Amino acid sequence: MSHLHHLHHAAKGGAEIVSSLGPLPEPKSPSIAFVLGLCFGALGVAIYLKSAKDFFVCMGLFIAASILLPGIGSVLGWLFAPCYGAYRAYSSNEQLGL
Repeated sequence: MSHLHHLHHAAKGGAEIVSSLGPLPEPKSPSIAFVLGLCFGALGVAIYLKSAKDFFVCMGLFIAASILLPGIGSVLGWLFAPCYGAYRAYSSNEQLGL
């Protein structure tokens, strides 16, 4: 199996984790979560969403991508944080009924 295939499974696992997480205490803007994730990575997402779980999900995928795909994996892992933050905020808002 290729490293890219493993990374795909890791990202899919991340999406399943988001689905299993409960809603955030208050509504959050997906666009702000995306921008903060893009600028500050996992730390920006965690601070905005006020959730350590979200930090560990983003950081875990960043580390996995960096190990599985040396060089390009770091970039892909970093770009996962804004996508994760936006998706997490969106799915949380849906669970809150917004």
